[in-house]
Amino acid sequence: MRRVTLAAAGAALAALVVSPLAGSQGSAPTLREAPGSAFPDRSYTLLLPERRALNAGQLFLTENGGSVTGLAVEAPGTDTGAILLVDASNSMRGAPIAGAMAAARAFMAQRAGALPVAVIAYNPEITVLSEFTTDKGELAAAVASAPALSEGTHIYDALIKAAELAEEEGLPRATAVLLSDGHRRGVQATQAEALEALTNANVRVISVGLRSAQYDPQTLSGVARQTGGTYVESATPADLEPIFRGISAQLSNEYLVTYRSLLPANVAATVSAGVAGLPPATAKYTTPTIDVKPRGTFDRTFVDKTILSPWLMVFVVLSVLVLLVFAVLTAVDVRSRSMRRRMAQYVNIPTEEESLLRRAEVTSMLAEQAQRRVGGNRWWQSFERDVELAGFRATALTIAGWAVVGAILVSILAALVLQSLGGLLVGLFVPVMARFFVSIRVSKMRAAFGEQLPDNLEVLAGALRAGHSLVGAMNVMVNGAAEPSKTEFRRVLQDEQLGVPLDEALQIMARRMESADIEQVALVTRLAREAGGNTAEVLDRVVENIRGRQELMRLVAVLTAQGRLARWILTALPLCLVGFLLVINPDWLDPLFETGVGRASLVLWVFLLVTGTYILNKITKIVV
Repeated sequence: MRRVTLAAAGAALAALVVSPLAGSQGSAPTLREAPGSAFPDRSYTLLLPERRALNAGQLFLTENGGSVTGLAVEAPGTDTGAILLVDASNSMRGAPIAGAMAAARAFMAQRAGALPVAVIAYNPEITVLSEFTTDKGELAAAVASAPALSEGTHIYDALIKAAELAEEEGLPRATAVLLSDGHRRGVQATQAEALEALTNANVRVISVGLRSAQYDPQTLSGVARQTGGTYVESATPADLEPIFRGISAQLSNEYLVTYRSLLPANVAATVSAGVAGLPPATAKYTTPTIDVKPRGTFDRTFVDKTILSPWLMVFVVLSVLVLLVFAVLTAVDVRSRSMRRRMAQYVNIPTEEESLLRRAEVTSMLAEQAQRRVGGNRWWQSFERDVELAGFRATALTIAGWAVVGAILVSILAALVLQSLGGLLVGLFVPVMARFFVSIRVSKMRAAFGEQLPDNLEVLAGALRAGHSLVGAMNVMVNGAAEPSKTEFRRVLQDEQLGVPLDEALQIMARRMESADIEQVALVTRLAREAGGNTAEVLDRVVENIRGRQELMRLVAVLTAQGRLARWILTALPLCLVGFLLVINPDWLDPLFETGVGRASLVLWVFLLVTGTYILNKITKIVV
């Protein structure tokens, strides 16, 4: 008699504490927003006080008194499931765990046959007593006896496991029925991690708290509130059975109602669901605010913006003009070279007319004022000389023209890749790189000439001792010399055949090759022409000086190698770091380009980088 009284009291208590869970015991249906509901596609759970067949035609649903579209009703157990989570910690020892298992068996007895259920017992270990199933025998076996108890209550780990089971089963939505005394113990996942897993799996939590000495309702109520579920509190283990029976009845009589709302944005909505013979159930929500900022008829792509940009038009016009000028100058340059003049470069005995032309050319090279007659053309004259010295088959005009073509193509490609008109500036680096490569090749040619010079002068001195004249000895030297010395000394001999004094021809070569050692040789030949003397002996002394100077230069190069290497490393390190950041996460550098302080820092960084490189170059570059 007393047991019957306690059961009735427990049922009454459950009904008073949380009326939604006792909806099956009342006469009014309830309407609650379902997990995963959005806008305008809305989802609600409709709990009826009794089991009955219900379809969309038997349900009258309105929003603010107006109709909706796409109304659909899913029966209980359709695309949904329930997960029982039973606390198996030491705090549940004795009557609590016995009451919990009795409540689980009552849940199974009240369950609708189509509702799949899974059972989990949790402490520090998460034990799945039963996967999702509708088999009565399997579910009865899962809750027939109490699980093994252990110290620790990992509530959040158990909820994450429940979400994983629902996702593995492929359920669009599910309900986790969580039973515990509410006191978390042990190291486990955080509440945020558990809520994220439950939200992703569309799992709501109905928490049942059992009062105990360590009772802490905050954990259970917080999880239930934030997942759209409810929280029930049980004073004694005996009260758990009617509570779980009511939860099972709720899930067995709960229909999923979906529809599409026709309401505008930012409107308070009242949803009313009516079933014949029952009072209507209502719920309220506010439609979200929609971003309706005017964006034009369409958003142009970057390619469209680039094509329509006036800057691109200016760039194309200038590029076409430059290419036309390049074509005209190339044609004029080719026509201006007569067959006689081009063949004269390979003839050792030129005509009198060509001799006069060559003499005038040499005179203009020796005259400083003639060489600098137009200040703006000095850079072009220097470039032409470097192209000739570097041994390129193409002329300076051809190389410059192809550099311009490459700059145009690179500019357009960079603008498309970077999706910015600022990418057009990237093409400016192409002519700079072309000039840099020409300079590098000229430096290598001059370095090779300097290395070959002592051996060539020794051959020259030996030929003089053998009885040759100075010009004849130089012919002997040219025949056995390697490039680039052979070509340069042959030019000297051609100039001498054209009537240019040998010392002046050597001065021209000294300027072309930027060699102070050749200036010494020119001085020796001038002394030999004006005063005579033992030229071979003097050349031997010059060779000794040159070799000593070269040895000193090699020693300096070795001693400054570490500094030169440090210069390149310190210069390349920040550039490589920026490139690495652009590859792994370009957003990290956004403040550097999008804020005033960032741009100022970027300019300062470039200035310090260039200044540091220049200073290190001056420190390690020692002139011998």
